Amino acid sequence: MTIQIRISHYALCIVLPVVVFVGSASAAPTPETMAKRVEEFYKDRPDIRAKFTQSVKKPGRKRVLTKEGKVFFKRPGKMRWDYTKPEQVFYISDGETLWNYQPEDALVTRLDVRSSELYHQSRYLFGQGALSEDFNAAEGTNTEPALESLYHLTLTPKRSSRNFKSLTLHVDPSSGEIQGTTLIDPYDNVSRIIFKKVVYKPLDTKHFVFTPPTGAIVKDLSGKRAQ
Repeated sequence: MTIQIRISHYALCIVLPVVVFVGSASAAPTPETMAKRVEEFYKDRPDIRAKFTQSVKKPGRKRVLTKEGKVFFKRPGKMRWDYTKPEQVFYISDGETLWNYQPEDALVTRLDVRSSELYHQSRYLFGQGALSEDFNAAEGTNTEPALESLYHLTLTPKRSSRNFKSLTLHVDPSSGEIQGTTLIDPYDNVSRIIFKKVVYKPLDTKHFVFTPPTGAIVKDLSGKRAQ
């Protein structure tokens, strides 16, 4: 029997929220100012839950893959992505181990979260990580009509990264709240995520605990024994 693990690099692409740029008589904020505003907004908001929609566009193809689901974050390091459409797929991490569960195939994959692309991409979501230290920041452009009112903070790694070429945060310039993200990976796949119904109330740690269901095939890529 052949086991196909469908953890594609574009499935793990995670994109940060989008900010609305409101024109005013005052000077427009600089990219450096916006990066600090984002960090300041999330400093006292360690718990986040939201609904999201994701679109993935591969170079040379007209078809856009669309997905949706719910996402949960709890600093430091805990995260959970529950994809509900077009099929159920779960990514759950307690900060050390990342589980990928595909109910349709009864397949579970386990790996060290720090070895995953998902960890390195999502650690900058919602103000995690040192934006000004790790990235060069610039004001980006936008071709999506639904996002044209937002400030687009484009971040490019100061050091070469195998995880992504650039990450654009779509941010509310007045508050620093991220409402969406656009990520371009090393293969030029473009992944855009828009967050909706964001809530900042405390989350129970049970959201980030996972036990493989009885009968599921467990593929352990962590070098540790699966539980």
